[in-house]
Amino acid sequence: MTKGREASVWAEVLKLGEARFGILAGGPFDGRCYPLPGNTTPVELEVPGPAGPRDPSVIRYVLRDGLYRYAGVLEPAVPAA
Repeated sequence: MTKGREASVWAEVLKLGEARFGILAGGPFDGRCYPLPGNTTPVELEVPGPAGPRDPSVIRYVLRDGLYRYAGVLEPAVPAA
């Protein structure tokens, strides 16, 4: 999932055919790539978290210095009691 704003800054993007991928830096997905929507370069990405029961459900990455850098957790996996 992506946020509504689109970047007007440079981003390192990998292309495979028509598909485009942003590079994630830091956090649980460090070094992995995430699909970008259409021909846009969003400023923020909301990436589904790992599948474990205690893992966060959504991880936030923000475009900075050409890479999508880890910006923290959006939703806790287990609600606070």
